[in-house]
Amino acid sequence: MKVIVADHQDFLAMINEFLSDSRMVLDVGCGVGATLKDICCPVKVGVDAYRPYLEKSASDDSFIKINFTAERLNEIFLANSFDGVTLIDVIEHFEKDVALDVLRQVEEIAAKMVIVFTPRGFFHQVEVDHYGLGGESYQRHRSGWEVEDFLELGYHVVVFSKYHDQRNLAFSQVYGNNAEPIDALLAWKDCSPGDGF
Repeated sequence: MKVIVADHQDFLAMINEFLSDSRMVLDVGCGVGATLKDICCPVKVGVDAYRPYLEKSASDDSFIKINFTAERLNEIFLANSFDGVTLIDVIEHFEKDVALDVLRQVEEIAAKMVIVFTPRGFFHQVEVDHYGLGGESYQRHRSGWEVEDFLELGYHVVVFSKYHDQRNLAFSQVYGNNAEPIDALLAWKDCSPGDGF
């Protein structure tokens, strides 16, 4: 496994590069679809447990929307049913043991690759829904992730140094205007046959 320090802050460009040969992607915890819109893949499916987020994105026909919980994905998706599965700013919203089970499930669902983007360490995020849709409890962070966590699971990791700063409203609310920025991690794992959890 390898660790890279990114010399730029565009994690979406890297995700699109990873998914360049993928036809179908599943985005877990897609929210209103703000990030999924920018993923370049012919078929995009977004899953979110909080229905009002999906309803807010209803006029956006760039992806298929499914209201379902991440903890039970293997009940509705078969093994190897998507080329790639992404979890962008999602995994930190679960307790660690639950998140590990979600990762196990998506690694079965992905035929090629799982991609995770998350703050490095524990990012204290209060229960505030910046969309104003009543999803405060879904916004609270419940776990923190380090490079070593992903390396132990067989992932490669890119560190986006000082990614979260005062430009992020959630960061400013908790840490204030003079706090040191927090790194972000982009972890990816090849889920081709023989590379399971």
